[in-house]
Amino acid sequence: MIFIKKHIPLFICFFVGVLTLGSYYVPNARSENYLEMMNKWENIVAGFAFLLGLMSLFYSHFHKISRKAPGWGYSLFVYVGFLLVVVPAIVSNGQPMSLTNEMTSLGWIYRFVFTSLSGTMFAVLAFYIVSTAYRAFRIKSPQAFVLFAAAFIVILGRVPLGQMMWDGLLGWTGYQVTDVIEWLMSVPVVAGRRGIMIGIAIGGIVTALKIIFGIERQYMGKD
Repeated sequence: MIFIKKHIPLFICFFVGVLTLGSYYVPNARSENYLEMMNKWENIVAGFAFLLGLMSLFYSHFHKISRKAPGWGYSLFVYVGFLLVVVPAIVSNGQPMSLTNEMTSLGWIYRFVFTSLSGTMFAVLAFYIVSTAYRAFRIKSPQAFVLFAAAFIVILGRVPLGQMMWDGLLGWTGYQVTDVIEWLMSVPVVAGRRGIMIGIAIGGIVTALKIIFGIERQYMGKD
């Protein structure tokens, strides 16, 4: 029983992982068909995972409402929002516009409810972004000063007043603030972004190898 519970899943994970990894380097019709089949199964598993997460979300908020925990009134909006979008989507067959180019109920919900709520959410997040930027741009080291100077130039060049200040103080250099921003965004920012992406790729490869070889076993549960 212990062998079936612990070793069989590791063997299946190792076999499927090595087979899938090797299929990317084998230019063969069978490998392409195998990868296509795995992509279909991935979509199926993702669909069931989404359904499971939705059921878990509903159960969590239902439990909160039944206990009348602090803030339980906000949990009601989870069900209201879900029905407010799903019901019009079913009625309009998932189409925001009808065949006569008229806005359906789903299109109306998306345009006048979802878009407005999204704008409100981003407006609230702006205050958190400013607070985080204030803490991040404290000059405590040379690296922090470089980050602050680059961010200040980018912010300065995005507003008309900043452009006027640049032209009045540094216009004699012959460089516009837009030229400096373009250089910052195309050279240092791209270099930093590539370094981050390389680090993410290496981390993903290491994590995948740890799962394939059975070093990482969290998917098997706490037991």
